[in-house]
Amino acid sequence: MSSARTAGLLLIVIYLAASSAIAQPGRGKPAAKSAEVEARDQGKQAATLFEAGQNAHQKGELEKAVELYGQALDLDSSLWQAGFQRAAAYFSLNRLADAKASMLGVIKQLSEFGDAPEARQVSCRAQILLGDIALAENNPVEAEKSFRRALELNPQAPRAHAGLAEILLGAGKYAEAISEAKAAIEAGDDRAGVYAMLGEAQTLGGKYEEALASFNEALKREPKNAIAIRRRADVHLARKDLKAAIEDLRVSIEIDPNISSRLRLAHALTAAKQYDEAVSLYRRILQDEPSNNEARTALAAVMIESGKGAEAVAQLESLIKTEPNRADLRGQLAELYLPSQPEKALEQYMAAAKLEPSQPQHQIGVAAALVKLRRFQEAVSVSRQALAQNPKEDLAYFAHTNLATALFELDDFPNAAREFVWIFDHQRKRGDQKRTAITLYFLGICFDKLGDYEQALKAYEQFMALAPTDNQLEIDKVKLRLPSLRNQIKEGKGKRKQ
Repeated sequence: MSSARTAGLLLIVIYLAASSAIAQPGRGKPAAKSAEVEARDQGKQAATLFEAGQNAHQKGELEKAVELYGQALDLDSSLWQAGFQRAAAYFSLNRLADAKASMLGVIKQLSEFGDAPEARQVSCRAQILLGDIALAENNPVEAEKSFRRALELNPQAPRAHAGLAEILLGAGKYAEAISEAKAAIEAGDDRAGVYAMLGEAQTLGGKYEEALASFNEALKREPKNAIAIRRRADVHLARKDLKAAIEDLRVSIEIDPNISSRLRLAHALTAAKQYDEAVSLYRRILQDEPSNNEARTALAAVMIESGKGAEAVAQLESLIKTEPNRADLRGQLAELYLPSQPEKALEQYMAAAKLEPSQPQHQIGVAAALVKLRRFQEAVSVSRQALAQNPKEDLAYFAHTNLATALFELDDFPNAAREFVWIFDHQRKRGDQKRTAITLYFLGICFDKLGDYEQALKAYEQFMALAPTDNQLEIDKVKLRLPSLRNQIKEGKGKRKQ
């Protein structure tokens, strides 16, 4: 490798080695000397522009940095360092297509240096940034390729291990995610976020004691990390330690009073039979977000569980007589009717939907009542109408659950499976392990009925890994099915039905 190429591997602007290869003044033909001097001057100017770009980059002047890096590359297209830094600046600006194009150009240039140690190091960094770009584009397949390529170049690259852990966690591969998160930590990644990610993977993998230790490590490094606190609360809930869970959820709400955390706290208060506070919290949530179906449903359940259901029904019926055009009151009354009087619930939901036809939560309520009444075909139609209104994801969740249940009961397993996959993805993002388990159970049945035995086995095994004792009936059914299912797979049976 020439001295000029070796110099090209450094991250600082280095043109001294390249300059040493240029003929000295007084030697050779005058025309050649002039071209060499011009090339050297352009090299110096490119170096100056690159340095100015780096200074702007460090100050956070990203648009200016991008412009300066571009000017440097116009003068010297081989200056891959400017391309690398420009890709990083584009990424910070969320100009992902530009970042990707710039980094791919850099990787192509670096390939010219072969397998030199310096090239491997920089190529590893380039692959990591390319992986981060793919993650930001929501393209985990390409991100995984880049992170794995980075680890081929440097097996101790912490960010590559952490990126893989994130991808594997999102894919439900909890054991592999745990392994990669631990590898990132061993390689020197000491961020609170990595410990929190490790804890989440351990939680979803049912390793609660290990998860608790990981979240504690995350919070040592970042005491006000609301995500880590919420996830630790989930571990406490799984371990039936309601007091500790409630304490953590109170702290997380002080840091970030989002609806999801407040709902978690209300659920925990209900489980601890602190009904008055739970009711008060649910009502405050509904004041802030009247369309929150989860809060309305849970409020009705708490009122019934606490023995105040009849009292609440009487109050709402009285209010509706004086204010018959209030859809919110009719919706609350319908939730109270739903468990034991679905006919009355349907009446109130339909009245609310007529009053506020643009609010999908009322149609979702209609579908829930129809499911209760086993009028499944009607429930499918109403659920699809509600989803056509593009409700927010947390509200759409209930439309999908109604639709999945109705389709399952109608033996429409292909469409039911699609709905359960959507539900599973939503629950996994929220870390809702208990609901995720039962969704996997029904997803397994759908695949089983469709003859897709390998997917059915995968879903059943994930269900068994996550299922709490509350699902003992389903656990027993799966235990009975697994041996024959495995035999069918060994015999080559179970091709996917079209």
